[in-house]
Amino acid sequence: MAIPEDVIDQIQDRADIVEVISRYIPLKKTGRSYKALCPFHHEKTPSFVVSPDKKIFHCFGCGAGGNVFSFVIRHENLEFPEVIEMLAKKTGVILPRNITRQKEDVSSFASQLYKINELACQFFQTCLAGDDTARDYLNSRGIGDETIKFFKIGYAPNAWEALLSFFKKRGVQEAVLEKAGLAIANDRGGYYDRFRHRVIFPIIDLKERIVGFGGRVLDASLPKYINSPETYIYSKGRNLYGLNFSKEDIKKRGYVLVVEGYLDFIIPYQAGIANLIATLGTALTIDQVKLLKRFTNTVIMVYDPDEAGEAASLRNLDIFISEDVNVYVAELPSGYDPDSYIRKFGAEEFTRVIKSSKNLFDYKLDKTASRFDIKSAHGKARIAAEMLPTIARISNAVLKSNLVKRLAEALSVDEEAIRTELKKVKPDYEARHYIIEPQEGKKDFRSAEKMVLSLMLEEGRFVKMVGENLSIDEFKDSAVRDIAKVIIELYKERKEIRPAKLINHLENKEEAAILISEVAGLAETFQDKEKAVTDCIARIKKDNIRDELDRLQVAIKAAHNSKDENKVKRLLVEYDSLVRNSKV
Repeated sequence: MAIPEDVIDQIQDRADIVEVISRYIPLKKTGRSYKALCPFHHEKTPSFVVSPDKKIFHCFGCGAGGNVFSFVIRHENLEFPEVIEMLAKKTGVILPRNITRQKEDVSSFASQLYKINELACQFFQTCLAGDDTARDYLNSRGIGDETIKFFKIGYAPNAWEALLSFFKKRGVQEAVLEKAGLAIANDRGGYYDRFRHRVIFPIIDLKERIVGFGGRVLDASLPKYINSPETYIYSKGRNLYGLNFSKEDIKKRGYVLVVEGYLDFIIPYQAGIANLIATLGTALTIDQVKLLKRFTNTVIMVYDPDEAGEAASLRNLDIFISEDVNVYVAELPSGYDPDSYIRKFGAEEFTRVIKSSKNLFDYKLDKTASRFDIKSAHGKARIAAEMLPTIARISNAVLKSNLVKRLAEALSVDEEAIRTELKKVKPDYEARHYIIEPQEGKKDFRSAEKMVLSLMLEEGRFVKMVGENLSIDEFKDSAVRDIAKVIIELYKERKEIRPAKLINHLENKEEAAILISEVAGLAETFQDKEKAVTDCIARIKKDNIRDELDRLQVAIKAAHNSKDENKVKRLLVEYDSLVRNSKV
C-alpha cells in the first residue's frame, strides 16, 4: 500500500528542512536563505543553498537539489519509504499500521538476505584459512594476511554443494539461497553453488552491509570472474566496489581514481592509495556516477591500456561529462593494470602516472587522431565529428568555447567552422545520446520550458495560461513534461502547488527534485511575469512548428527519392499549410 499523501505532507510540514540538514552539515544564514559547502561534491566556496521559505535546497555547483526527503535519501543512501519512516519517528508522526506492517515484511526479507550474505562471507573466510592453494595464490598476487582480513577475502571450495550444505545445517532453504544469488537451480529441480573453486571478494555497501560477492579463478580458466546476479538487495549498476572503504579519503583528497577490478582496487589501497573505487567491469551507469558525486566532482580513470579499456574510457568520458564531472585519464604502459604496475614499480611510480593524467579533451583527441589522417580534409571532418558530441555535453560555456578554439587549432581549421558544426549537435536530456538537427542556430529548447515551469510554480493563474495554450505533448523535455502535467492536475483539483511538496507527487523523485530546485527561483528574475509566460509559450510553439517542418522536409525528400509523387504532393500541401498558418 502506498503511503497516504496527507501523511507525507504532515511529516514534511513538521520536518524543518534547515534543522534536518544542519544535523549533517553546518549552515550559515545569509539573508533569507542558508549557505554551506555542498556535501555532495568537493568545493572550496559555498554554493549549497537552503531556502526555508520554499523548503528546498539547491547546489549551484553540482546541481543537487530537492526537498527534505531528497536530502536525506541522497545523504543516507536510503529509499523513499525508509526516509519517511525515519522522519516520521523524529517528527512524532504515527504511520498507519498497514504501512508499518508492509515495511516490516519488506525489511525482514532484506535483513534475511543481509544475514545470509554475512554467514556466507564467514564460511568463505573459514574455507580460505584451511586452503593452502588459495592462500598461496593471494600471496603470489602480493596480498598480505592483514589485507585479506581487512577486505574479508575468502575462498569457495571446489565442490558443487559446499555452501548449500553449510546453510542446510542452519535451516536455510535452497530457494532462498537462489534469491540471495548464492545458488543456481539445475534442470533436475535441485540447486548447486554459484561460486566454486574461486577466491571470493565481498561487495559491501555504504552501510557496511554485504550485498553481493565476486569470485575469481585461481588459474587461467574462464570466465575469470563471476559476480552475484541482481538480487533484492544488490544492483550492480548502483554499487561501486570499495566505496565504503575509500569514501573519506576521496573527500579528503578531492578526487577519485576509477579502476576496473577487485585487485586493481585492493593492491593500490594496500600500498596507501586509498582514494579509489572499482567499477567491476568497464560499463558505468548514471546511478554510479551520481553515487560518486556525493563525495567528489573530479575523476581520474585508470583502465587497462588495451583496446577494450580505451573504448571504455572514451565511452565513460561522456557519461561523466553528462553529469558535470571533471574527468581525466591516466595511461599506464601497455600490458599493465593498476595491480601489476604497483607490484612491479611501486606506489610512488603509480602516483607519478596519476599526476601526468590527461584531461578529457587531450585524451580523446589523441585517441581519435590516431585513427584518422589529421592532415586530410576528410580526416579532419571525421575527428571533429568524434569530438563535438563530447564538447556539446559540457555545460560550462567558457570551457566549451575554449575547447572549440583548441579543436580548431589542432585541426588547423577556422574556429567558426567548428562552431557551425557544434550547433548541429544537440544533447538529448532523457536518453543521454546525441542527435543532429537540420535547423542550424536553434537555441536550447529547454530554457523556455524551464522558464514556463518556474512561472507555473509561482502563481496559479500562470498554470491556467499554460494549460489553455499548450498541450502536455508540446513539452519536448520528458522531465519538464511530467512535472508540468502534475502541476496542471493539482491546479484543476484546487490543491496547493509548492515546490517541496510537488516533488513527492512525481514518480522519478530524484530527477524531479533536481529540476524543481533548479527552476524554483527563476521566476523571481522577471519584472513582467505574465509577458514572460506569453513569450515562453510562443517560443515553445515556434520550436515545435520548426521541428514539424524539419520532419516534413525529411519525409518529402524520402518520398521524392522513392519516386512516390502522390506522397510528395500530399506532404508539400501539409508543409505549405503549416508555413502559412504559422509565423516561422
